[in-house]
Amino acid sequence: MKKEKMYPTDEIKVKDEFAPYVTFEDMPGGHKAYIKVPNKYDVELSVYNLIPGTSVIITHSYLNDYFTKSDELLEYEHPEDNLLINFIDSGSYRFEVGPNKYAFVKNNYLSMYKKNMLPNSFSYVGEVTIVHIIINKKQMPHISDYFKDIREVINYYFDVCENENAIIFKTPEKILNIVEEIKEFDFKKDKSKRLLFILKTLESLLFLYEIEIENEKIDQRTYSDETIRVVRYIKNSLSRNIASYVSLETLSMSYGINLTTLKNCFKDMYGKPLYTWYKEYKFYRAKELIKNTDYPISKIAYMVGYKSSSKFAKAFKKEMGVLPSSYRKNKK
Repeated sequence: MKKEKMYPTDEIKVKDEFAPYVTFEDMPGGHKAYIKVPNKYDVELSVYNLIPGTSVIITHSYLNDYFTKSDELLEYEHPEDNLLINFIDSGSYRFEVGPNKYAFVKNNYLSMYKKNMLPNSFSYVGEVTIVHIIINKKQMPHISDYFKDIREVINYYFDVCENENAIIFKTPEKILNIVEEIKEFDFKKDKSKRLLFILKTLESLLFLYEIEIENEKIDQRTYSDETIRVVRYIKNSLSRNIASYVSLETLSMSYGINLTTLKNCFKDMYGKPLYTWYKEYKFYRAKELIKNTDYPISKIAYMVGYKSSSKFAKAFKKEMGVLPSSYRKNKK
């Protein structure tokens, strides 16, 4: 791996504070940037700069479950010239849509915005894969006249984002298929893949142009940073106290958060209702205890909030398909 470069693209730099944690590696069609900050970031960026003014960056990342505005890894030399189209392939991320207003974007959705209008854009939640198309308007004139229609398409995107600030909507199926092809490209197999990659990238931009973006935009629920922190604290507190049962109403009152907001924000952040997650987490911990300790099943039942070992065994079998005792035997 090489470490002399400190940028994903000519326009986008890794922040100086993260420079000691970055390594680069050449690959067919582009290069990879690895950003590994102990106990915080584990990010791999596959960077393709094959079209003047247009970069494709495929991000595979795992970040700890917390957010601060200083967490952004990259900075842009001229954010006013850059438009980002983000296709989320798996996971979710927190997306800034206004001053102290955040939405959560999940897989198979896309977001589009001008970088200068949303400088802190988005933060990852857990394990995420995103395909980014980043367009630099100042570099677009270098595209051949054969692609002049593409310039008109790009100008349209910039105009829409200037008016709408941020756009989020479900990715159309045919664009999802193209993005999947882009994500799986292997330049080692055939030199013609380079040209096909370029054409597929342009095809995705043209298909987006065919739909009425303004009409596709959805009204996302948004939350303040304080609300998100409270919900995250509730989740972490519950994960440390799996032996107890606390109602949603009690959580709402104890943490000073509206009950509906608590339900909605938790589901948007973690992809499932709070008590669905809590129930699954209890059984996850129970499986770990059954597998890795010699504690009696009755004690494990009590540790995950069941006063009756028979009720725990019945619930465990319903969830896992086997009794706790059988699960222990099978794992030894």
